[in-house]
Amino acid sequence: MMLAKRPLVVFIGPSLPPEGLPEALQADIRPPAAQGDIAAVSLEAKDCVIALIDGVFQGAPAVRHKEILWAIDRGATIFGAASMGALRAAELSSFGMHGRGLIYRWFRRNALAPDDAVAVLHTPEELGAVAITDSLFDLRIRFKQLRKEGQITACQESALVTAAFQLHYTERHLKAVLAAARDNGANISISDLAKPDCTQKQLDAQLLLDELTDRQKSGLWPLPTPAAAFVPTDAFLQDLADAGFSLDSFSGA
Repeated sequence: MMLAKRPLVVFIGPSLPPEGLPEALQADIRPPAAQGDIAAVSLEAKDCVIALIDGVFQGAPAVRHKEILWAIDRGATIFGAASMGALRAAELSSFGMHGRGLIYRWFRRNALAPDDAVAVLHTPEELGAVAITDSLFDLRIRFKQLRKEGQITACQESALVTAAFQLHYTERHLKAVLAAARDNGANISISDLAKPDCTQKQLDAQLLLDELTDRQKSGLWPLPTPAAAFVPTDAFLQDLADAGFSLDSFSGA
């Protein structure tokens, strides 16, 4: 473990409302990350700690794997959980990114899981980035709970999961999935359509931020992961250029 006080940046949006942030957390809170945002933080401070929770899925290019690897190579410690962070951490866990939470572990076990399993449609940042739809992952958990409560059978649960997979993430919510399953021939009636008080994405985000709060108090951070020398490919440099960076900053990256 490394004992140090390090700058912390958290990229977060619809996975956790502002009131869910730990009061003792000392961090630069930023909106969901897009292409170039991780690289920008690393340029600000090589030894930074980054918590990637939410990232954009449309409207702007998503966070690139290569920029995360570049930041880690420079000395950043990067955690991921809940949404885009869980996905990238599962993909890059062998290269030094630290994943946390149930969703991260699910992505690691299911290499062919769709990227949009954690995606949601949400309001603009100025309106609080509140989720409007439900993530596929949270819907799956809800269907499992409904089966355990006896509201649906195992076959009906399977029909709901299939219907949810078929819907675009911007259309996924319980009522729409229920209607789609019925259109597919399933005979399903659910008495309780109320949303749960807390989603798994929220729980995973809180888990990571609570850990980071504790690490800030103790000053203990994971040791850097030994890795092969970073190779700046043409595609990586083009991504940076597309994100508006001057490539002079990355000469000999």
